[in-house]
Amino acid sequence: MIGRIFVLGLWLAAGAAAAQGTVYRCGNEYSLAPCAQGKAVETQSSARSEAQRAEAVRVAASERQLADDMARDRRRAEAEHRPLGAGSLGPSRAALPAHGKPAPASKGKKKEKEKAKGSGSEDFVAVVPAAKS
Repeated sequence: MIGRIFVLGLWLAAGAAAAQGTVYRCGNEYSLAPCAQGKAVETQSSARSEAQRAEAVRVAASERQLADDMARDRRRAEAEHRPLGAGSLGPSRAALPAHGKPAPASKGKKKEKEKAKGSGSEDFVAVVPAAKS
């Protein structure tokens, strides 16, 4: 019984392959219907030589290795780049001195004059005033 089912399956698979028909290349399109100046294209894998198959396997392995290398490089770059949290209310970590506290703002008339000019070329940075001791 199992042998008959197996033979029936093989027979159906062979019939499906034979019923595939001819494929025609019409310019940049492929069609089952012939067209003017269309060329028949071999669609069976048996038409490929062993050299073509070996080349396809080599190209696929090369592409897989390239994709793995690119993914590894991307993960390494992402691990090196850690953006600051968007909810941070203090100064950026880059603006902090080595001890981790913001640098005290110097009080003077020069700063006030610069603020009054309003150069507009610098970004606004909000700083939390230090607690009075």
